[in-house]
Amino acid sequence: MVIVTKLYDKYALINDKEGNTVYSQGWFGKHTKSGYIKLNPYETVLLLERKKIDIPDKKETSLPLSEVVAHFSNNIPDFLVRFLLYKDLRNRGYVVKEHVENGNYFELYERGATPNQAKHLALVVTMAEGVLFDIDEIDLIVSQAKEISKQLIFAVIDSLGDVSYYSVSELEFTKLDING
Repeated sequence: MVIVTKLYDKYALINDKEGNTVYSQGWFGKHTKSGYIKLNPYETVLLLERKKIDIPDKKETSLPLSEVVAHFSNNIPDFLVRFLLYKDLRNRGYVVKEHVENGNYFELYERGATPNQAKHLALVVTMAEGVLFDIDEIDLIVSQAKEISKQLIFAVIDSLGDVSYYSVSELEFTKLDING
């Protein structure tokens, strides 16, 4: 059964009745107060790719996957790189959610987790291979993960879309006196 979904700038909505199927079979989306399941852009594209949802346009014609990817890419910086990470983690069986306070991270939960029994494993930060990064920003991310007692994983996506994962712990720089 393919579920009809309505597309917005940075998310998609499913009627709660149909959406409960998607929610309960993989913990996709979250319930809204107005009776819908709200899918983040990564969930939306993955479910569309897996043919679990359909997104009709104004003429009731199904939008192709490429148009939905282009739609989110125009509205969300680094969408495609982040989607590749999201898809890789989901394909490995993990439950993945966007970090509530900072959409730049993903929250990683154990394989096959359900909402009422989910064990939070780590925060995952996306990095594109070959893109310069600010060491102060990395230090801030490491400190934030330490504050909330979460493991931090950097996921580096290469030019072929392959993902490599690196566990990160806090760095401490010490000034050395080499003159004497």
